[in-house]
Amino acid sequence: MFGLFLGILLVAGIFWVLSRREVGQVRRHSPRSSWEALPELSLPGQWLAIRSGNVTAVQQSLGLANPQQCSWAEGFSVSNGQRLFIAPPVQGWILVVGPALPVPEDDIDRCFHFITQLSRKLGHVQFFSRNRALEHHAWVRAQTGRIERAYAWAGETLWNQGALTDDEVALDTRCQPYGQSVLELDYRDLDRLTINTENVPRLAARWSLDPASLPGSLLAVEPGISGEIAAT
Repeated sequence: MFGLFLGILLVAGIFWVLSRREVGQVRRHSPRSSWEALPELSLPGQWLAIRSGNVTAVQQSLGLANPQQCSWAEGFSVSNGQRLFIAPPVQGWILVVGPALPVPEDDIDRCFHFITQLSRKLGHVQFFSRNRALEHHAWVRAQTGRIERAYAWAGETLWNQGALTDDEVALDTRCQPYGQSVLELDYRDLDRLTINTENVPRLAARWSLDPASLPGSLLAVEPGISGEIAAT
């Protein structure tokens, strides 16, 4: 009886070894399209979230020239020039990142016109920006050219339009009125700047997508498009 038991164990062990060897061979000969091969995406300084599944329409609206296929990792790593990366649709949203996006603290008027013009063409457009070193932060939500909600802080309130949204309230966000500068804030308000800055990706996740929190399985589906836009 004991010999029969040992025989069963031996046969089971042989089958286990063979099955593991077969799995290893399949993995070695399969293309590495798995999300496990992708590096973790870092949160960009600025990004757009556009409610659309039409990459061509987004490309045309942005005036993207010399388009080329580009991986997510490559698209998110570009940091100079007039380039943009348009990601493939994810959960009904198209993300756009790149140094050609406007920076609120550099030119808030350009930021306003850029978002409203793009929203007139594409409908629902969101914009997010943050600089953790300086605690600058901004978020904008526009619909068909109309700003529904916008807030931008860069040492002073640059933009505060529309009513505070439920999602901002849920995140305990505090927005300063126009005319308020960092020199006039007490220590509690200064702490709020840090909280606001850290809340930018959390708000993005509630409104649309947080780029840095996307699972790798989604990022491996297909590449995006990278190209240049005319300097303005």
